[in-house]
Amino acid sequence: MKKLALFSLLALFATSCVSSKVYKDLQGKFADLEAENTSLRKGRDEAQASTELAQNKVESLEAQLQSLRTEHAEQLQELESFQKRYRDLNKSYEYLLENNNELLASNQRENKKLVERLNRLQKDLAAKEDSLRLESDRLSKLDKNLKVLSDGIQDKERRIAELESAMARKDSTVEMVRQRLRDALRNFDGKGLTVEERDGKVYVSLENRLLFPSASWTVEPEGKKALEELAVVLAENSDLQVMVEGHTDGDAFKGRTAVKDNWDLSVMRATSIVKVIVANEGVNKANVIAAGRSEYVPVADNDTPEGKAKNRRTEIIITPDLGELNNLLDLK
Repeated sequence: MKKLALFSLLALFATSCVSSKVYKDLQGKFADLEAENTSLRKGRDEAQASTELAQNKVESLEAQLQSLRTEHAEQLQELESFQKRYRDLNKSYEYLLENNNELLASNQRENKKLVERLNRLQKDLAAKEDSLRLESDRLSKLDKNLKVLSDGIQDKERRIAELESAMARKDSTVEMVRQRLRDALRNFDGKGLTVEERDGKVYVSLENRLLFPSASWTVEPEGKKALEELAVVLAENSDLQVMVEGHTDGDAFKGRTAVKDNWDLSVMRATSIVKVIVANEGVNKANVIAAGRSEYVPVADNDTPEGKAKNRRTEIIITPDLGELNNLLDLK
């Protein structure tokens, strides 16, 4: 406005007659006004820039304020939560404090019970340890006894094995002798001679019709041949035990010599057979026995002629050497 007024004044003076001095004064004032205007414009621009900067700061501060308000609200909420927890914890503490004495007393009672139980367990453990030591000693003794028993069992098993082996050899010998006799005496089959195995022994049974005339103890030639064949087999096995048993029927024998009855007759017939057998020098005479059984071991009824004929017989019982078995059985 001042500038407009100044321009109007200058125009007025230009159209009117003014002095140069006044004109120059006016021009100086105009220049001053122009400089002032420029300074004012500059100040306005700077003020506008400062205003904008201040406006930006205000907006930034408002944003910070809003963030602080939000954070403050959250902290207030968290504070309320902490306060609530504090109140709960305080209540719990007060409850525990009120019940602390009772809990201590209860704990003391429980501790006392536990100590008493521990003492009982220690006593029981000590008793168990003593029992285990005794049991260990007993087991140690038992182990020793078991070892002795095991050694004894092993020894018995060994002896049993030896006995079984010896029995097998004996049975093999018996079977061999039986078969050898059957082969040697095959020509006398059906003539009153039989060969069989019973109870681990070989029985050669000869009826008197093959060996002796009636009431005689002299061996017939046919019977002698059979006995000589038998003696050959016995000579091949000199360790065999031979028992010759004479048997009669139930009829009484009335002799007029030293042979007076069936006892004498059975012994004489057995002795006559033994003499034929041992005539073979290969037969071990120390292993041959003569025995008389009279009529007291019949194999048939003496009421019939057929039965009497069967009872009038001589049995030669051949037994393998049992010395090995006896020695094994006698071992302690």
